[in-house]
Amino acid sequence: METIWLNSKTKVPTIKKTAVNRKRLYQLLEEGNSTKLTIVQAPAGYGKTTILSQWINQLDENTSWLSLDAIDNDPIRFWKYLIQSVSDTLNNHLDTRLSPLFTSHPHSPFELIIDSLLNELDSIKENLHIFIDDYHFIEHPFIHELMIRFIEYLPSTTRVYIISRTKISLPISRWRVKSWITEIGIEQLSFTYSEIGDLYKKQNLDFYDDIGLQGVLDKTEGWAAGIQLACLSIETDTVHIDRFDGTHPYVAEFLIKEILDTLPLTTQHFLVQTSILNMLEPEDCNSLTNRSDSYDVLVELVEKGIFTIQLSSKNPVFRYHHLFADALQAELKNFYTEEEVMAIYKGAGNLLCKKGDYIAAIELVLQQQLFVLADSWITTYLVDIFTTGQIATFVRWVDLLRIKNYPLPLETIVMYTIALTSLSDLQKANQIIIELDQRHTVDQWMDHPENQGVASILITLKAYIITAIGDEKAQTVEIILTQLEKGRVSSRWDHIPMQYNQFEPKLFRTLIGSKGKFTPVDQSIAFAQFFRQTEFKEQNMMGFSYGVLAETMYEVNLFEDALNEIEGGLQYAYRFQDTGLSIPLYLLKSRIYIAKKQFATAQAVLDHAIEGVTEWYWIRSLQALKAYCYLMESDIKNAEIELFKTKRPDILKIELGQEFWLLVYVRFLLATNRFKEALKIVIRVKEKSSNEDQISTMIEASILESLCYMKVNQKEPAYAALHKALEIGSPYGYKRSFIDESDIIPLLKKYVTFRKKNSSKHWESVPLSYVEDLLRTSPITDESRKDILTPREMDVLQLLASGASNREIASQLFLSEGTIRVYLTTIYSKLEVQSRSQAILLAKEWDL
Repeated sequence: METIWLNSKTKVPTIKKTAVNRKRLYQLLEEGNSTKLTIVQAPAGYGKTTILSQWINQLDENTSWLSLDAIDNDPIRFWKYLIQSVSDTLNNHLDTRLSPLFTSHPHSPFELIIDSLLNELDSIKENLHIFIDDYHFIEHPFIHELMIRFIEYLPSTTRVYIISRTKISLPISRWRVKSWITEIGIEQLSFTYSEIGDLYKKQNLDFYDDIGLQGVLDKTEGWAAGIQLACLSIETDTVHIDRFDGTHPYVAEFLIKEILDTLPLTTQHFLVQTSILNMLEPEDCNSLTNRSDSYDVLVELVEKGIFTIQLSSKNPVFRYHHLFADALQAELKNFYTEEEVMAIYKGAGNLLCKKGDYIAAIELVLQQQLFVLADSWITTYLVDIFTTGQIATFVRWVDLLRIKNYPLPLETIVMYTIALTSLSDLQKANQIIIELDQRHTVDQWMDHPENQGVASILITLKAYIITAIGDEKAQTVEIILTQLEKGRVSSRWDHIPMQYNQFEPKLFRTLIGSKGKFTPVDQSIAFAQFFRQTEFKEQNMMGFSYGVLAETMYEVNLFEDALNEIEGGLQYAYRFQDTGLSIPLYLLKSRIYIAKKQFATAQAVLDHAIEGVTEWYWIRSLQALKAYCYLMESDIKNAEIELFKTKRPDILKIELGQEFWLLVYVRFLLATNRFKEALKIVIRVKEKSSNEDQISTMIEASILESLCYMKVNQKEPAYAALHKALEIGSPYGYKRSFIDESDIIPLLKKYVTFRKKNSSKHWESVPLSYVEDLLRTSPITDESRKDILTPREMDVLQLLASGASNREIASQLFLSEGTIRVYLTTIYSKLEVQSRSQAILLAKEWDL
C-alpha cells in the first residue's frame, strides 16, 4: 500500500468574499520580487495566509503553494511535497524526474535531492514563486540546513515565501546583510483604521461610527483575528466591544464561550469531534460524526466567518484556523468521557488508515498514547514507510515508544537500526545492534524460525556498520562468509532492491567499497569466486562485487583482469538498470584506456555513457573525466570546455560528489600554472576526505597537494604530502593512484633520494621498497626506457624538448624535414605517446 499524498496541501486557500483589499501590503510584496526570500512572520491570527493568498491572485506568474503541519517534520516528506507542488504548478513532470531520488534504497543523500531540484529550477526561464505556509511546524534541524542550501543557491528566476508564526531557524541576519530577504511582520500585518472600516462595510456593519472603529483598533491593536472575533460578537450580539481585548491571554476561552457556545449543540459536537483532523473532507467528517450534511455545515461556517478556511473548491477540502482548532481540541474532554475521547481518536485513525493516510493516523493515536494501535499500524505499514522514505518520522515514533518503555517487535527494532544508519547516526545504530546481540545471548531470539529473516538482515547490517565505523575488515569478511554459508532467508523485504551507490563516481568511495580499504587482490579474487557460487548470484549486490574487484585490479595495475570484471559488472548494471554501478564502471574503463594512451577509445566510452544518463551529477563526473583525458593529451582548451559544460560548482564549498570534479579541476589549474589556487582547493578536498575516512580520495588529494607544493618550490611540504599519500596507500598496495599522475615520477625519485639522506624515524612509516616498486611499475617514465631510443632519436628528442621546430631540428642535424617526421613517429611509438606535447613532457621528466 502506497502513502497517500494530499493534493489539498498544495492548493492555495480560497479567499473569502469579505477579505479586504490591502494595497499597501501588495506593494511590500511587490518590492520583495527583487530578493530571494520573503518572510512573513507573526503570531497566529494576523492574516498571514490570507494576504499571501490575495497576493497570488495579483500575480500573473507561476506560483506553487505548500501548507505544512506537524507531520511534515520529516526531510523526505517535506521535500517530496515541495517538489510535488512545484511540479503541479509547472506541469513539467519534475516530480517524475526526481522520483528515483526518493525511491532508492537506501534513500539518496538529501543534498543530492536539493541540488537536483536546483538544477531543474535553473533550467526554467519563467519566474516562479514558491509559498511555504506554517513553516513554524518544522523543527527538524536537517530540513533547516537543506532550506539554507536551497535559498543560497536559488536561481534568479525563483522566489520563496516563508510564512511562520515564530522566528525560523535560518540565517536571517546574514541574508539581511546581503539584501536577500524582504520581511513582513506584526507592524505591517496589523490592520489600519481604514482597513477595519473596509472590513466592517463588507460585513454589512455600517452602523459603526468613527469612535466605534477606533475602539476596535485600540482594543485589538490591529490583530486580524481579534477584529474578526469582535465582528462575530457584534453579529451575534453576545458581547460588547468594551469587554473584548484582542491581546488578552485567554483568547481560547473567548473562542469557546463567545463563539462555540452560541452555535447549535449539534454543530458544537461536529466542531469538537472533527477538530482532530488536519484536513476536513466532508465525507470523512460524515463518517466520523455519523451525519450526512458535513459539507453544508462547513460551508456555513466559512460563510459566517467562524474561523474555517476552504482550501479547495473542486474537491472540497477545509481546515479550521489553528487558534480555533487548538481551542476545540481542548474542549474534547469537556464534551466527552475519557473512553469516548479515545474512541473518537481511534475512529479518526481508522478512517485515515482506510484512506491510505496511515502516517497521519499513527501520529493521531500517538498523541493519545494509544501505543498498541500505533504499534500495530507501524508493523503493518513498515515496508511502505521505508519505500516512501519517511525514515525520520519512523525514528521519531520509535524514540517515543522506547522512551515510554513500550515493548517493540524485533523487526521494528532492526528496521529502526537501518533507519539510523540511513540518517548517518552510525554510533546509535551500533548501540542498538549491541543491545540486540545482548538480547540474543539471553533468549537466542535469532535462532527462532519466525525471526530468521529479520536476523539475517541484522547480521548483514552489522557487517555494513563495522565497515563504516572502523577497520575491522577481517570481522566483516567473517560475518559475510557466515551469511553466505547459511544462505538467503526470505522476508517481506526481499522485493526492495538495495542501491549501494547513488552518486559516487568511484565505488571505492562507497561503504560497499570500504572507502578504498581493499584487501590484497588474491584474497579479493578468492572471496569473489566463492561469493559468485552462492544463491546471492542473482542479487544486484553481485554486480557491485564485480565493480569493486575491477577497481582493485586497476589499482594494482592488472588492466586486462579489470576489464573482464567491468564487463561482468555491466551485465548486472543493465539487468537491474543501476546507474550507480554502470557509471563508475564506464569511468573506470575509460581510465584504463587513458592509462594505455588510447585517448580516442577512452573518449568514446565516456560519450556512450553520457548518452545513456540524464542525471546531472553523473553527467558532471563523466564530463570531468573527459576533461582529464584532454589534459593527458595536453589539450587545455578542450579540457576547459568539458569542465564547464555543466554549471561550475562552488569551489569554496565542497558539495555532494564534487571531489571528483574538483580534483580534475586542480589538474587543470596546474596545467595553466595557477598553482596557489590549485593548492587551496586540494587542501580543502584532502581535509574533507580525511574527515570522512575516504582512503582513495585522501591519497589522490595528497599526491596533487605534493605536486602543487613542488610547483611553488616548497620541497619539504611536498615531501610531507607525498609521504602522507604513500603512508595511506602502502598498506593496501595502491599503485595507479600514484603513477597515473604524469608529473609524480620525478617527485618520487627525489623523495627516495631525500629519504636515503634523512634517517628520522618519522619517515620509516613508508617502506622504501614500496616506493621503488612504484617506480618500477611505471612503464613510460622509468629512465631505463631511454635505452629504447637510438642515439640519433635521443638527439631529435632533446631538440624537440628545447622547443625547436621540425625545420630547426632538421637544420641542426643536417636532415630533411621528412626524415625528422619519420623519426618523430618512431619516437612516439617507442615512448607510447600520441602527440608532440606528450613527448616533450616526457623528455622534461628525464631532464633532457
